[in-house]
Amino acid sequence: MIVFEHVGFAYPGAAAPALDDVSVSVSPGQVLALLGPNGSGKSTLARLGNGLLVPSAGVVRVDGMDTADEDTVWDVRSRVGFIQQNPENQIVGTLAEEDVAFGPENLGVPSDELRVRVDDALAAVGLSGFQRREPHLLSEGQKQRLAIAGALAMRPSYLIADEPTAMLDPVGRRDVLGALRDLRRRGVGILHVTHHLADVVDADEVVVLRNGRIAYQGTPKALMADPGHARTLAVEVPPEAELADALRRGGVPVPAGASTPEAIAESVWHS
Repeated sequence: MIVFEHVGFAYPGAAAPALDDVSVSVSPGQVLALLGPNGSGKSTLARLGNGLLVPSAGVVRVDGMDTADEDTVWDVRSRVGFIQQNPENQIVGTLAEEDVAFGPENLGVPSDELRVRVDDALAAVGLSGFQRREPHLLSEGQKQRLAIAGALAMRPSYLIADEPTAMLDPVGRRDVLGALRDLRRRGVGILHVTHHLADVVDADEVVVLRNGRIAYQGTPKALMADPGHARTLAVEVPPEAELADALRRGGVPVPAGASTPEAIAESVWHS
């Protein structure tokens, strides 16, 4: 489990802390969605999750290991994969298979096992057969999935994805979200940082940050059922949620849990 306990963080020279007294956790197989406007502290919290940053206050633990402990930092990072918003910032290989192999190879993984890890990781994100493809020839969505494969080859227990769909078209976005859902089914715990509530409608928990503090903590369905409150939190709600809310205000008894076009249509049909 990744546990953030009363975490605070301040950048040198900043007028206010980036994070202030934040407590959340991510368990294996769980998705924690982290939302909020720009500057709310989302990316800072993400980087605290695998020791890229160390908290100014409080503590972050990964399976009991303090991320501030220099003796365990590599153990922490082998358990917590990290995906950036721009995949080109972390693609280093001239071929897809070389890029995926980079992390475990530097850990000294034997060549036989390395081959298995690379093939398994590419298969997990739907890139089987792309082993010899040059990364610059991939679409943006495929590049992001390649970055996820590189993290998976490390065999992490957790994955932190910092706005992984921000630069993608609808097809790439769909593919990356599908890859994340598959990882969840495999038991990987995921911290998903995003601006879009629509990307995390099936998350176990949603946390909205504002000015470095938790402004909302609950389920995505509860937040979608109250678009007005979501807007005050600067959270972009899916069009389906806006429609369901408008129908409710118009007297149509749409259940709070109706979050898909099919569920809304059924509610209207039976009203």
